[in-house]
Amino acid sequence: MVMIYLKKILNTYLSFLKPIAVRIYKVRIYNTYYIPIKRSYNRRWTQYTRTGKIALCCIAKMENDYIRFFVEYYKNLHFDKIFIYDNNDIAGEKFEDVINDYIQSGFVEIVDFRGRELVQLSAYQNCYDKHNKEYDWIAFFDIDEFLTFSDENDDIHRFLNKKKFLPYQLMHINWRVYGDNDLLDNDGRNVVERFVEPLPDEDPENSHIKTLIRGGLSYIKWENPHTPFSDSYHCCNPLGEPVNTNSPFQNYDFSVAFIRHYSTKTIGEWVRNKMKRGLGNHSVAASKEILNLEFFFRYNRRTDEKQLYAERILKDELE
Repeated sequence: MVMIYLKKILNTYLSFLKPIAVRIYKVRIYNTYYIPIKRSYNRRWTQYTRTGKIALCCIAKMENDYIRFFVEYYKNLHFDKIFIYDNNDIAGEKFEDVINDYIQSGFVEIVDFRGRELVQLSAYQNCYDKHNKEYDWIAFFDIDEFLTFSDENDDIHRFLNKKKFLPYQLMHINWRVYGDNDLLDNDGRNVVERFVEPLPDEDPENSHIKTLIRGGLSYIKWENPHTPFSDSYHCCNPLGEPVNTNSPFQNYDFSVAFIRHYSTKTIGEWVRNKMKRGLGNHSVAASKEILNLEFFFRYNRRTDEKQLYAERILKDELE
């Protein structure tokens, strides 16, 4: 009874502390007993944002062919706001040319990150630091990632308001990666209609996750594009099961929700778009080393037709 009483007093005291207590693992009482307190006090002083609104943050470059469908898809899931960090080249395409109606209505906000390299993590950090008091949750997805509910739920609010998620401050949702489905190029249909066959469930890429974060958290630090470093908070998967907060991987499960990830699209789009655009968390030079034809064929069936098609595009661009 004495130890229980002491633990209650200790937790009450810790509820008023700032993050200096975040990394405390154990406290010694009377030089004899140890009371584990890591994270035990966290929810006592963490005040979630309660606005009833949910936002999505993304960084985008050379996505004008896809951005309108992306915006409409998430509007249909009842997201309240999308923050698009515009990372196009200074003289490159502009999102205003294709989604100006959504910008004018206030559903989409464009943030100028044009002409900058290696800014995906700083964009995520800026978005969370600036807007976490305005939204109950903020999702951090890419333009080729589409949240999907297995039960055909079409409302992000209904999903995130489930009681089983109350103890958690972050949620990790698995990728479900789709290849090119043996198509050569963009035929005008959206990605969901074009690519219907995913990679095998056991493909290692499906162990990757992306993250949704509650608003109102004080200690979120983005160090990789999949999940922030946030050792003081609890994380779950869509089943409501606890998972490693800081890991960009978890065992795949598609039974409740997953993220359709159209990572390569077709060989034509890969050469004209992805190889030029690069990766948001890599320099242009580093991206060129990674995003080559061999990378594409790691995830898609190699055929002479695809190889020749890619070579023809590359040749035309050099002339």
